[in-house]
Amino acid sequence: MSGMVGIQTPSGGVDQEKEVAAGTAVDGRPPMPDSASLPRQPFRPALEVKHFSSFPNPSDKKVNNSGIFYVDEDFTAEQKRMESMQRANPEKAKKLFQSYTKMVVLSSANDLNAVLGLMASTGAGPPPAWFAVKMFQAGVMALNLEVPKFMAKNGFNPKMGPLKTLMFDLITGNAKEREAGEGKASKKELVARDRRYVEAMLFLAVECEMDVSSCRSGDFKTLLHIAADSDLALMVLTLIELGVDVNGVAKDDSTPLGSAVKGKG
Repeated sequence: MSGMVGIQTPSGGVDQEKEVAAGTAVDGRPPMPDSASLPRQPFRPALEVKHFSSFPNPSDKKVNNSGIFYVDEDFTAEQKRMESMQRANPEKAKKLFQSYTKMVVLSSANDLNAVLGLMASTGAGPPPAWFAVKMFQAGVMALNLEVPKFMAKNGFNPKMGPLKTLMFDLITGNAKEREAGEGKASKKELVARDRRYVEAMLFLAVECEMDVSSCRSGDFKTLLHIAADSDLALMVLTLIELGVDVNGVAKDDSTPLGSAVKGKG
């Protein structure tokens, strides 16, 4: 069949029974930024700084609209199609929705093979837009990127409207986990967890090309404001390296740099 290839599994093999439209995104994983002198934290891990100037330039990258996870952003039209399916065949619609819901859970659990197997065995195929968004979101927020990375390489557009708050959600999640872990987890464990949040942020910013600089909350705070206010040193370093302005002004006239100075004082 023209334009169709077997799905490449995470182990590198190709399952010929799961033929899908080929994606074209280039695989690649950016280095983790580290620092030997991280502000506002009670620990100072001796880590080497790696600047983002070595990252691949994504400026010519276009949305891959030929992959199996390419979805239409028109959620209203999609909702009408789903409602029509429910009226025409309620039992079939119920089974499909159950399969899609399970895919969200599997994404959170980092089980790409199970997602692909479910798509093939049930005949459900790739999920519609809303479930695809939930799958991507679930994987990223669980810091399990296997399914989101596969989706991004095979047609899914991470810049869709419902995902615009995802980077803020990551920072908030990082802050909550760090607060919960203080006094319970070791410094090494806390740093390891922070690194995973940074890895997820880099995936969104570099591989998915989500704009970290212009991203603002309702009170005009940048991602760097939120990270600095939450004492997330690795995240702060990452966002600065990604180009977020340390002097960006929020609605209350605060800046990330001002927050850092107050925190150190």
